[in-house]
Amino acid sequence: MMEGKSNEEIACGIAKCYVSQRILLSHTHHRYRAERELHMPTPTIRIAVNADDDRLVEAIIDQQEYERELHDTRLPGAQIGRSYLEYLKTKVAAGNGALLVAELNGAFVGYAACWIEHDNNVAETEDSNHFGYVADTYIVPQLRGRGLVASLLESAEQCIRQNHVSRIRIAGLANNQSALRAYAKYGFGNYEIVMEKRLR
Repeated sequence: MMEGKSNEEIACGIAKCYVSQRILLSHTHHRYRAERELHMPTPTIRIAVNADDDRLVEAIIDQQEYERELHDTRLPGAQIGRSYLEYLKTKVAAGNGALLVAELNGAFVGYAACWIEHDNNVAETEDSNHFGYVADTYIVPQLRGRGLVASLLESAEQCIRQNHVSRIRIAGLANNQSALRAYAKYGFGNYEIVMEKRLR
């Protein structure tokens, strides 16, 4: 036992040291993440062209496989990749939207799709029935968590604003916490929560 100190005092000192180390590590981690985002170059965002199709399909497959680990309703990525890209293109064309590609130094790093939705919910206001919708956001795995998705969301918002709507909506799986955090950081808040109960 250290001279002049009781066991309780020693234990308290160790606990305080441990807590201080935990706080320091936490602060260091958040500072590192902030610095990493700060030093991340801003990607170039452009409209997708047909030459991007193969890379977009790869991205869709990767995203689908990631979401399959979060929920069993997702079909295999290879099964839906090409048809889902055609679905996005159709919705973008019909809804005055955009299919966006993000690049860093000419290399593909992500994509987003957005368009205008028109609902006919008689219980909601006109501006709620007529809104911008961000259907997809994707960043390549090695660059996730570095703030790149904000550039895609900003470009999608600019596109949607040109249609004079007052609301933008986005959806994500409840288990996809990293995506939900990114959306909340950009300014999205909860609108509706869809709950599910299995019957068989």
